[in-house]
Amino acid sequence: MYIEALNLNIDNIDKYTREEIKNIYKKIALECHPDKLTNITDEDERAVRIERFKKASIGYKKAIEDFDNYGKLKYGGTDYNFDNLADDYEIYNSFDLNFWKNTYDGIFKDKEMIKNTFIDVASYFFNRGFPNKFSKDTKDYYNPSTKIVSHNINLPITYYDLCSVNKRKLRILLKGVKEPVYISLNCKKDYPRLTRQYIDDDSIEHEIIINMSIEDRCGCCDGYESCDGCDGCDGCDGCDIKYTHSITGINNEIDLHTIISINILEYLIGGVKHIKYVDDTLLDIVIEPFSTKDISIKNKGLLGGNLNIKVVFKNISLKDWEKISAKKRARVVKLIKKIYS
Repeated sequence: MYIEALNLNIDNIDKYTREEIKNIYKKIALECHPDKLTNITDEDERAVRIERFKKASIGYKKAIEDFDNYGKLKYGGTDYNFDNLADDYEIYNSFDLNFWKNTYDGIFKDKEMIKNTFIDVASYFFNRGFPNKFSKDTKDYYNPSTKIVSHNINLPITYYDLCSVNKRKLRILLKGVKEPVYISLNCKKDYPRLTRQYIDDDSIEHEIIINMSIEDRCGCCDGYESCDGCDGCDGCDGCDIKYTHSITGINNEIDLHTIISINILEYLIGGVKHIKYVDDTLLDIVIEPFSTKDISIKNKGLLGGNLNIKVVFKNISLKDWEKISAKKRARVVKLIKKIYS
């Protein structure tokens, strides 16, 4: 059972020492013990961590029994069925209290941290259970550690990040920590802030707070503001489009704002404008004849916001006017005079 629960290498199973197993379990306990999860607001993630802690505790108990009985880990080649998780804790019910007390006394050097941070594990399993949701009762069993080091990190993100399901992988160097910390986040799901707990090799808990800040980017490339064009944008009316944003509502919905211009022909007969959206796709914007009314597209902003498009009439330029002959220009002027006569 401890192969999976403690993530051990089965090929070297008899090479592990008691101290190595103790340190592996210590790491899991610090990261997944229910008392260490009060800052985790995602209930699914919290449940996963608690489940990992429960499995690791059973695995650790069995591993220590192997060391006591055989002097090493003795894997029997039989897969463990974690469906009997609750029953297995009941098996240890009669003597687990002292076992877990000795375990935590043995693997944590800082006795004050044990006193202030960890409840009696077995008592929690048998008498209180693991709450699935945050409740008033939960905080009664939690005494926060006095050794939490907070780190605030600003992460610039783009509009594309907020409409993509892809995860960003961060490599973070914390002051005073030898090894880098690796964190994956989904900007669309985790915006505007992600909090993660990390336990270093000295058993010091770090609270890593990643604050995401949006940078205005154009819809067709990674450059700032507007661009002069890019490959693959043939037939795109809005390759040089610029987006801005505003945050609305209590759920951080983000409205996107942009401007499109229409010419005389589009004003007279209407049409469809193809503009580059922030996720690199093309949007078809329908222009009604004789209308410069602003356009709002529901849920086409970010995180449930709207896309607001300001329609601007762009008059004919002298350069375009001179593309036709003087005779044709005179004919156009004559027709316009008839309209206003």
